[in-house]
Amino acid sequence: MFVFSCDDKSSTETVVETQEEIASRTISQNDIESLRYTEFELSSDSEKAVTDWQKFQELLKQTDFLKKADLSFFGGDRLLLTTFFQELTVEMPQKLKTNEIMARMVVLETKAQKLNSLLRLDNIPKADRLLAVKEYLVALSNLKLQINKKFEYDKNKALMTDF
Repeated sequence: MFVFSCDDKSSTETVVETQEEIASRTISQNDIESLRYTEFELSSDSEKAVTDWQKFQELLKQTDFLKKADLSFFGGDRLLLTTFFQELTVEMPQKLKTNEIMARMVVLETKAQKLNSLLRLDNIPKADRLLAVKEYLVALSNLKLQINKKFEYDKNKALMTDF
């Protein structure tokens, strides 16, 4: 003889998140503005060199959106981000294709891919995602610095040959 006992108490608990819980997971513009890092801007010579580099201009625009807490580009489809960085590298002006700048490009892509991975997962703590945002911003700043250094070096080299 078998006895089956079924517990008819169905547990259908509804989980309601409070605004505070949602805010604790959401990255805001204030969170990004509070990140501390040295941000380099492009010099006038560097600006001229990247004016026609459309993918770089798009990257700067998407970074501005990121700073306003619009994470859609960096939190989107991984394949789109990979393709974007491939095109960014291919379209790079020839005079910028130095080993130093290419190394900074690789780091920038790596940080963007890491940011993408962390933004696409819901269970990643906010602090970890903010750290990834900061790492990306630092990598972009370092790329700008390296581009500036290239033109400064070229200018100094031209001055030295005049002597």
